[in-house]
Amino acid sequence: MRYNVLKTGSKGNCVIYHNYIAVDMGVPYKTIEPYVKDLKIILLTHSHKDHINISTLRRIQLENPRVRIGCCNWMFSYVIELKNVDVYETNIEYEYNGVVICAVKLYHDVPNCGYRIKVKDYSIFHATDTVHLEGIKAKGYDLYAIEHNFDEDKIVKTINQKRDIGEYAYEIDSIKTHLSLQKAQQFIIENCKEDSEILMLHQSENNI
Repeated sequence: MRYNVLKTGSKGNCVIYHNYIAVDMGVPYKTIEPYVKDLKIILLTHSHKDHINISTLRRIQLENPRVRIGCCNWMFSYVIELKNVDVYETNIEYEYNGVVICAVKLYHDVPNCGYRIKVKDYSIFHATDTVHLEGIKAKGYDLYAIEHNFDEDKIVKTINQKRDIGEYAYEIDSIKTHLSLQKAQQFIIENCKEDSEILMLHQSENNI
């Protein structure tokens, strides 16, 4: 299986690629438990609790000590107690027995990254929790796993409706920190090849 979305969105995030590479671990252990024995690499993006669950990571390493955890330097303090931690610099490729990992800087309300993942001849671009993808290129990837958080027209309508009745519009924060459907689609159009596959991640329940 090329990918398995265990959870995506504000209530938790974890996507498994090729059965053994996980991006984010913001889920309870019981969610990831059926897949733990096959995991080899866990890639972390940022510190929000829907993307990292330390107790889950501890349990994974207890059950499968060979698992490596990859992250950028802003995440190291969160995983310093864990074993087999690899700290990445962005835009540098790291290889694990034929798997190539490259972190890409993203733009959220805390330091964040996405990942370029290549397994043999299959390439993945994974990016969530970013307000834009400006200056980033990912030409000809096989899979684009990208946040499609909200529809720009629909979210503006929702904000205006809430303002009219004096209700707080949390959607204003989404506009400042997450990727819209339109921006995601434009990035894909500019980068994809004819047979690229699209995986829409981190979609809002109310504004997509």
